[in-house]
Amino acid sequence: MGVVEELKYGNWSLYGQLVALLSGVLLIVLGGVTLFAHIIYSILAIVFGAVCILIELPFVLKICPTGPVFDKAVTALNNHWLRFLAYLVFAIVMWSSMAQSSTVLAIGAATTTVAAGCYLIAAVKKQSQMTTSLLGGSGVENQSHHGFDTRYAQPV
Repeated sequence: MGVVEELKYGNWSLYGQLVALLSGVLLIVLGGVTLFAHIIYSILAIVFGAVCILIELPFVLKICPTGPVFDKAVTALNNHWLRFLAYLVFAIVMWSSMAQSSTVLAIGAATTTVAAGCYLIAAVKKQSQMTTSLLGGSGVENQSHHGFDTRYAQPV
């Protein structure tokens, strides 16, 4: 199953993962661009971006030399409610940078807010955690649909 079919599936955790990855990349890039203009918020943006990528791509934890406490904290964010809270905190901090002056960090704040919203909807709907096959996940073909295991279903 391709990415387009996965997006049509309607699982908000899948949307949240993709938006959060986009947000992580944007926060790192935009934090680097504004590093000398807004040092504190730029450093926070780079850190938040790295954490977004570590949360959404667990195999990166195996590549990066991190401590066991950090690894445990990142892997604890496996349910939708905790990811929603983490991204909401990141978004609030990035939106607070607008109090100092309007910068391009608002783009990172907006995408982080959208990621938090996606995980909120997934949590409220009690959807299962899915990862896109684009990034090495199982995709949606191996997921349960309405309580039935569809992995071994035969076409009608």
